[in-house]
Amino acid sequence: MTYFERPDTAVLVMQRLAENAEDVDALFVLAAIQARGGRVSEGLTILDHALRLDRTYPGAWMFKAVLHRMNGESDAERSAREKAEDAEI
Repeated sequence: MTYFERPDTAVLVMQRLAENAEDVDALFVLAAIQARGGRVSEGLTILDHALRLDRTYPGAWMFKAVLHRMNGESDAERSAREKAEDAEI
């Protein structure tokens, strides 16, 4: 029987970013890792960078709205939701 060891997502993300600092997929995952670790503001900063690279990145505006809600920033949450709706058109 073989044993498969699941790779550490954070390590994989950092490897991808070392190869390409503008990898929007890796930045999105890194933002999620930060938020899940309770570092919501850092997640927002990373997500802002990803959105500067690709304003239409799928799900990014909705995720940004969620992070703003987690920070208690209702105006910013509303703004991100509106941009998410615009991006879906």
